[in-house]
Amino acid sequence: MLGSDRAAPLAVDVAIELRDALSRRQKELPPRWLAAVDASTLAEGATISPGHALDTTECELGLALLHNHLGDARPRGIVCVRPGMSSVYISLVESLRERGSVVSIAAAELDATLAREALERIAGPDARQASVALVCDCAVELPLPDTFPRPRVYLCLGNVLGSTTTVGAVRMLRVLRTTMTPADSIVLGLDVRHTGSANAGDDDDPETGTPARHLAALDRVNASTGATFDLDRFDYQSRFDRDNRRVETHLVARRALALEVPGVCNVRLRKGESIRTSVRCLFDRARVAAMVGGVGLALRQWTTDPDDTYVVALATPAV
Repeated sequence: MLGSDRAAPLAVDVAIELRDALSRRQKELPPRWLAAVDASTLAEGATISPGHALDTTECELGLALLHNHLGDARPRGIVCVRPGMSSVYISLVESLRERGSVVSIAAAELDATLAREALERIAGPDARQASVALVCDCAVELPLPDTFPRPRVYLCLGNVLGSTTTVGAVRMLRVLRTTMTPADSIVLGLDVRHTGSANAGDDDDPETGTPARHLAALDRVNASTGATFDLDRFDYQSRFDRDNRRVETHLVARRALALEVPGVCNVRLRKGESIRTSVRCLFDRARVAAMVGGVGLALRQWTTDPDDTYVVALATPAV
């Protein structure tokens, strides 16, 4: 559990995950720490998405896809994968609920508070009793109740697949596929901006929020473990990794530091070394088709905006 109580030890799996991430050559913060920051933001009354700049585009494309390509679908269950990534979950869930068949909604998030808060906004008071908040990493598991109804529509919006590495994205798709039957479908919202651009990542990085959000994630580590990361010793940077076609955010050490993260590990950083706090992968159709095909899914529809900046895609189990 993440929190501000220094006396409460981290759960064993969280501590192991953090140790592994901070022990790598390129040190990282696991995504759950940013999710905890976003949970606090939601609890204070903010909208779902803290930094999704293309939500209007995603909403238009998503509603069009539901109308044109899933118009006959009558899902009884809707699964929202990391709904804190986009405010568009609300609109697409409402569109599906208007069909009169939906009886249950699930929200799967890395943070318990974020899962509850997001579900509250998506399901609303009328559907709350039939809804379920799941705390899990969907690249590892998706523990839906055995009674969760079918057919289902899975919503993975806000570039959820792009918030992890390619390996992590494939694992997430594989986990989702194991919970699906042929009548189910997945709606994917994906970032395709800057495809082939030499200066991708030089923009203001709206997808990942402000530097304060990333520094707050590191401060969460301090509060949860008793570590003493000095936030004033880090600079925020956004970089484009051309080889992996992704934008990365980093907290870069202004000078060397060495400290203990109690119960986790010791951390050493030389001046100029960094802790990576997030990634935002960029996609094209061939890449996504290969990823979904590798886990037993088929890419059925690919709908992009006129500027080719964002896409909403549809995948179903390959038959």
